[in-house]
Amino acid sequence: MMVNILDNCLNYALQSGASDVVLADGYVPSVRIAGSLSPVPEMGKMAFGDLESMLGSLEGEGGVFCGGPWQNVEWRVRYSREAFGKMAVLRPIGAESPNLKSLNAPASVQSLVGCESGLVLFAGPSCCGKTTTASAYVSEVCNSRVLRASFLDALPEYKLYSGESLVRQRRARVPLSEEISQCVRSGSDLLWLGDLPCGESCIPMLRAAESGALVVGVLGAGSADDALTYLLAQENAENRELARILLSANLKAIVSQRLLLSADKKSFVPAWEVVYNDVNIAALIESGEYYKIPQAMSSAVSEGSLTLDDSLLSLVQSQKITKEEARLHAVDSSLFLD
Repeated sequence: MMVNILDNCLNYALQSGASDVVLADGYVPSVRIAGSLSPVPEMGKMAFGDLESMLGSLEGEGGVFCGGPWQNVEWRVRYSREAFGKMAVLRPIGAESPNLKSLNAPASVQSLVGCESGLVLFAGPSCCGKTTTASAYVSEVCNSRVLRASFLDALPEYKLYSGESLVRQRRARVPLSEEISQCVRSGSDLLWLGDLPCGESCIPMLRAAESGALVVGVLGAGSADDALTYLLAQENAENRELARILLSANLKAIVSQRLLLSADKKSFVPAWEVVYNDVNIAALIESGEYYKIPQAMSSAVSEGSLTLDDSLLSLVQSQKITKEEARLHAVDSSLFLD
């Protein structure tokens, strides 16, 4: 029975051109089409425990593995443990990258395509679509101009559009830090790192950004300050101050997204936070007070930035989410009082 439900969902995703299948305990299976999540037709809510019956044991707080072949396709399965139960996002491996417009990415994200150097991070909790957004961004950067690009993602999830750019692929069994150093020596304009591995120092990627390259990576963090905390936690005490200085000088932007329960409680809706580095943000990073970034953004948003609360307000006003859902995620919950 569970196998039939899984097959039906995956078949519908392939037939409809969906980029992802979202399965969650207690919710109707959904697919992401053109950036929006929609329920799979004629499917009821999944019972608690159904997800593991479909996919097998899902141990720990989260993880990723290659599943299948199902429907004659291999799938990347990324799962997480949420407050409501377990959740998984399945994506066909080798699928073509979407574009930012089809994902309904805010203008502040699309404006980043013009960046020529610096570090751009895409962050969010598991299964929120951050890698999809980052892949779309890298594709659009490559198509916007001719670049010497290096794709260093250890587990590519999408076929990226490189346009006329010259692309160098990652070598097997070579540490990421060595690959980054080689890219700097060879004059790469763009480094696509994919998911940043746990325990990896951020200093090599920041040195690459300092040299004039555009460096793009993905990490599991719920907000900009969480992303910075994660990066700096990988450094030992001796290198942490250097990492803060390099981050303050070379960070271009952090794009955070998360999925919220829709107003009809049948699917999920993305909310965004986009932090552009400026003099005020850089000072907080260098001093180690980056936990103050949400409050600093609320009082003086730099050009191009988008606060999470502004994104939530837009979703409430368009009736895509409820005020109650917005309050659960807001920096200033008083904005969403009844």
